[in-house]
Amino acid sequence: MNQKHLLYVIFLALPFQQACVLAAGAAGAEAGYVATQKDRTAGETISDQALVTKVKTKLIADQDVSARRINVDAHKGKVTLSGSLHSEQEIQQAIDLAQSTEGVKEVQSLLTLIPESKQ
Repeated sequence: MNQKHLLYVIFLALPFQQACVLAAGAAGAEAGYVATQKDRTAGETISDQALVTKVKTKLIADQDVSARRINVDAHKGKVTLSGSLHSEQEIQQAIDLAQSTEGVKEVQSLLTLIPESKQ
């Protein structure tokens, strides 16, 4: 699937993803969201999820970053990146992309290097 098609699919899925976040929060089905919802309004939760989607879209569009290996979370504009990547340059590129995303107030990186033996 080429990048244009992938981005198109992501943008089509965005409204459904936001609805799922609200449903998960209301039903208590997803522990990560439930644990952090207490100090956020529904609007903030939706804004954070939209921010996650924007950051993921940037990561996917960059051919130098293994976007599938990166988890993105957001809480009140603070984005957390986690996962394992192949090089320090790739980690820095992911951080730079997240920081350059409109709406991101801060980026916390929990990204680690894949051990040489597993590359």
